[in-house]
Amino acid sequence: MIVHIAIFKWKDGTSKDRIKKALDDVKSLKTKCKGVADIMCGENFSKWSEGFTHAAVVIAKDKEALDGYRNHPMHKLVAHEIEEMEEHGIGIDFEV
Repeated sequence: MIVHIAIFKWKDGTSKDRIKKALDDVKSLKTKCKGVADIMCGENFSKWSEGFTHAAVVIAKDKEALDGYRNHPMHKLVAHEIEEMEEHGIGIDFEV
């Protein structure tokens, strides 16, 4: 099983509605991508956030399923939207 984590620090002025829509679009990929077991998104409340306010977690069956998620046309669209909104993002992938 593969765990993919993305954490986001948004540009100043990015609206909460725009962030919510982007993360809802990410979550909707769960039913569109074969081998993706779950997608969770949420707002970070940790006191150690260093400005990273939101995260997405994708649980995939294997690396092939994660690649399918990343290459899905809807993911490419939402990833482009997120890249326009974020000041900085970090991605982490690991196998469990």
